[in-house]
This record gives sequence, C-alpha cells and structure tokens, in this order.
Amino acid sequence: MSAAAALLTALSAHAVSAHDHAVSRGRLVFADHEKPVVSVLDLDTAKVTHSFEVSKADPTLIGTEGGRFVVIRTGDESGTIRVLDSGLFYESHEDHFDIEKGEVKLLDLTLTGDKPSHVVSEQGWLTVFYDGQRPWLGESDPKVVAIRLDALDDDTVETTVWPAPAPQHGIAVPLGGDRFLVSVSKEAYAKGDDKTVSSRPNGFQILDKAQGWTAVASFNDTADPDRSCKEFHGHAGLQDVHVFGCNARIEGDAASDGGVLVVGPGLDGAWDARKLAYPDGRRASTIKAGPTGQHLVANYGGDQGRPFAALLRIDPKAETLTAEDVFQIPGGQAVCQYEVTGDGKRVVNLTQDGKLRVYEIAPEWKAVAEFDAVPAFDCAWDAATPAPTVAIIGNSAFVSDPENGRIREFYLNSLKQGLDIPVGGKPSAIAGGGNAG
Repeated sequence: MSAAAALLTALSAHAVSAHDHAVSRGRLVFADHEKPVVSVLDLDTAKVTHSFEVSKADPTLIGTEGGRFVVIRTGDESGTIRVLDSGLFYESHEDHFDIEKGEVKLLDLTLTGDKPSHVVSEQGWLTVFYDGQRPWLGESDPKVVAIRLDALDDDTVETTVWPAPAPQHGIAVPLGGDRFLVSVSKEAYAKGDDKTVSSRPNGFQILDKAQGWTAVASFNDTADPDRSCKEFHGHAGLQDVHVFGCNARIEGDAASDGGVLVVGPGLDGAWDARKLAYPDGRRASTIKAGPTGQHLVANYGGDQGRPFAALLRIDPKAETLTAEDVFQIPGGQAVCQYEVTGDGKRVVNLTQDGKLRVYEIAPEWKAVAEFDAVPAFDCAWDAATPAPTVAIIGNSAFVSDPENGRIREFYLNSLKQGLDIPVGGKPSAIAGGGNAG
C-alpha cells in the first residue's frame, strides 16, 4: 500500500469510529519560523488549505475558549495582535462533538500597543494585556483590551480598553459578567528609579467594568501571604478557580513567597484567596489545565539558577502540596513543552531530546508512553534554532517538526503514532480545534 493510501485509510478509520456518520477531525493552525505566514491544515484531508500573511515570522499562537478562534501574537515592533477564525462550529451529542466546517478567515481586527504579553480567553471574553515599556525607557501606554468572543462572529468587533495606571508584566482574567481579575503594578517598578526591580506584579484586584472599572476586591497585600502573589508569573483556571504562580520560598529575601495563590468564590459567593505552599524551595512559572478534571499542572524549578526540570501537580482544594505532587523530568532535562489533556488526566511533554512522553497525573505520577517525535533541539527561550511545539486537539497530540517541515500526530487513547504530514517550510507554533484522534 502506498503512503498516500495508508494515510487516507487512517483518516477514514478514525472518522467513522463509534458513529453512524463521518465525523470531522477539525483543523490545525500553524506558524512558520522563517516566513511571516500562518497556515491551516485540514485534518480530514491532511492538506494545507489556507495561508495568511502576518507582519512577522514565528508568531505565538493562542487558542481561545471554545476552540474556534486562534489569537496571533506577532511579536512585531507595533505589538500587533490578529485573530484567525478557524471556521469550526461544534454541536454536542453527549458522548461526542460533531464539527461543522465553515469559512476560514483572518479577521480584519488588528490590535496594537506596547509589548502585549498575557492573552486570556475565559467566560466568553478575550483579554490582551499590553505591559507598556520599562519606565526608565520613557512614556508608554499600558492597557487591557477586552473583547467579547461572540462579537467576533461577524467581524464587527467593539473593543473595551482599560488604561492601566502604570507599566507591569500584567494579566487580566475574565471572571464572568463584567468582572476581571487584574494584576497591580508594583510602585517601585512604576517609579522607574531602581532598574533592578522586576516588572512582575505582587498582587491583584477585581475590577467591575459595569461600575467604571471600580475595584471591588483586592489581593495585593504583601504583608499577608494569602492575599498576595510576589513576583507573579503563570496562571491557569479550572472551572471557577484560578491559580497563579508566585515566587519561591527564599530565606531572608523580601521577594520570598513560597506557594501558588488560589483565587475563587467562597461559600458566601464572594471572591477569596489563599496560598497553597510549595513542597520545597522551587517555584512554578507556567501553569496549565484542561477544561475539566481535578488538577492543574505547572513547570517547577528555578531554584539557584537551575532549569525548570520538574512538573508540579496542583489540586486547588488541597491543604498543601507534597513531594508526591512533583514529577522529575527524565534525565534531569528542562520541561520544555507540555500540555494537559482536556479531561485533566494526562500530560504530554516534549523535551529537548526530541521525545514526546505521556504521563498520567493521578492518583500518582506515571509515565505511560514515549515516542521519538522529532530530532533533538534547543528549547532555551533565546535559542537561535527553531524549536518544535506541541498542542492537544481532542484525543491527539500534534508536534511540529521545523527541521523536517512536518507535523506529526500521536494518539493519546491507543498510544500509537497517527498522521505524519509534510507541510513544508519550518512549522513552529501550532494551535487548533476539533476531535482529532
């Protein structure tokens, strides 16, 4: 059987499984490391069907809530943000989703500003935080841009802008309705007198857009560990609970923190916060979660300049975190790329040795599969060579292989390799939606 015939057979076999009609597998969006273009791969035909020019090569791609739209953070000097409509519409049938494929288009919407950082999509909103310039470099325009996802349907978009009082490496998390959890700039950083002060915030406040962005709650008291998050970096939400990565426990250091901040509604419905202590002197920096499940997962490390070489399982309902919540990456490697499955039960981890590993999160950490996914690569943030990335769509993990111009699929149910698709160029960031495997 030819490679093309085998590919079509694999597609057909997975399209009809457990259904009396063909089920679309969706689409995957990917960027190129060298060319300023974002392309769309149809997972039913294994063909690249659309390509759109953007302002800079190797942009960051961020999927939105619901899986239909993909945010393109271009990384250009203007801080340009674009949005791609994948054209995928979902219909629930209890045990599965059917996908209808509509038109793929790059929306006319273009956002610009000073240094866009965190992009968050929850509770029907999309927010972009523009950090602003470092204060000692001159004036800038830090701000939050908020957009309702349903306003993107017909490309008639009204944006809401909240001008931040001062620059910071910030985030705005939609909490539902018109309320947003927004980080608070540190006064010492905003003044700009001391260039050693980090741009990372120490806390948050809840702002109500309907009340003119009035603060209705504050978690920005550095004297109270349960109401602050020193040197914040990393966030994920799980249902109505939000977890933020705070600084490590550092003896004798005013920036010492020692845990993640858990923010959620209390028994009386009011938003409350508490600190969940780290099991040792390391810290979380990136946090991820599936839409459902019990746990969030963070990369873990950073102590004494060492890499983030472990994963940390976080149960936001727990009293504390223990050594059993920590999983060391094989060979002492950095975590590099990882994603959590939609049901929150597994993690896929692409490490610099080119292997894709699958771990079960609970009741205890366990490695369940290992694939030779791509050639070894440098996963440092400032690496000169293009790094592959991993994304989860449905029950499949997809890995970009920029060295060989391919995108590969790995089934998370059967733990076997799926598609291996030549797309040309140097595919880098990937995102998308659908049923996949």
